[in-house]
Amino acid sequence: MTTRSPLARIPRRSLPPLKTSSALVVVLLLFGALFSAGPMEPRASADGIALSSPSPMRVSTIDGTVSAVAGTVLDVIGGQFRIDVANATITSGDGPIAGPLPATGILPVTGIPVGARVVAQVPVGDAIPTMFPPPPFQATSVIVFLPRDGQLVSTIQGVDVAGGKFTMFFHSISTNAATKWSGFGPNGSVKGIGDLSAGMLATVSVVNSGGVSGLLATSVEAYGTVTPPLLIAFRGAVRSIGATQWQIDGRGVTVNADTKIVGDPKVGDTVDVLARVQNPPPGSLAPSYLVALSIVKTTIIVPPGPGDRATEFDGIVESIPPVATPGGAPLGHWKISSRDVIVNGLTKLDSGIAVGTPVHVKGAFLITSGMGGSLFATQFVASEIRKK
Repeated sequence: MTTRSPLARIPRRSLPPLKTSSALVVVLLLFGALFSAGPMEPRASADGIALSSPSPMRVSTIDGTVSAVAGTVLDVIGGQFRIDVANATITSGDGPIAGPLPATGILPVTGIPVGARVVAQVPVGDAIPTMFPPPPFQATSVIVFLPRDGQLVSTIQGVDVAGGKFTMFFHSISTNAATKWSGFGPNGSVKGIGDLSAGMLATVSVVNSGGVSGLLATSVEAYGTVTPPLLIAFRGAVRSIGATQWQIDGRGVTVNADTKIVGDPKVGDTVDVLARVQNPPPGSLAPSYLVALSIVKTTIIVPPGPGDRATEFDGIVESIPPVATPGGAPLGHWKISSRDVIVNGLTKLDSGIAVGTPVHVKGAFLITSGMGGSLFATQFVASEIRKK
């Protein structure tokens, strides 16, 4: 059965003429349509995106660079978002020594300078603000990464305590009241320029302030040792991914803002890792740990099964790539009797193979894809290499 609106049964000539403007008629029609939709219909945001019915506040994240500061309110992402940090827990995200960010004099409450990167957690609901500009988001926690143009790791060559400067790489580096200090020297904890001395190993984040000032240290981590950092490289499968800790090939690896992650690796992917061994300060009983400098997703070419264009040949090993880690397999491009052979983590290798060793090789020719999926090369991938 079809239901007709009561207005439909009234003859058109009985309706009084409309005296309102056309713009007002449109507004009234839209207003009526909004109510006729019923209370469960979705609402529309200011950007035209449908919103569900009101729900509790959700904890959300804003990650951006601070472009302006007014009291405890930060403008981020070019001023598109405003965040009030007055009641937030503020933490430094620079390195494994993260802790409460000290007051620096740049801000009376937060010590967060313009140019710093912040990751703020803010509660967000579905209700559309009724005022413009809308009030700042109220942050519950903020992680701060102080601005820098680069990082230097070397020994300190000289210290000018009165001038607030020290020398590394034959460059004079200035410090000020906002410089963050950490580490352990001959006289105890490093808390300022007076605790530095020539010969200490330092990791320094710097900005190029220009003019006569040159380099300015935003953070200094120094220890009373001249031992260079130990770097290791290894390949392995990603077992778990945490905010600051990854499990790769059975090893715990610390990641921070300086870690370069390439290829968007996920759990189960194979990655190549370059990491430095972070030793605890002298006298500490804490264990050493790995800090990842880079984590790069590796494309593993899986050799085909029997019958999939498999082939084999005999030859003499002419060149073998260097081993990335002690005791590891020499992965990469081998040259065997003038043939280029790919050896990966799935290739079965006899021990003791060296340049000049006669070998029997089994494998297959595979087509590898380039950027955008385009075909660009055919490579021979070894499934096994045995000594003859």
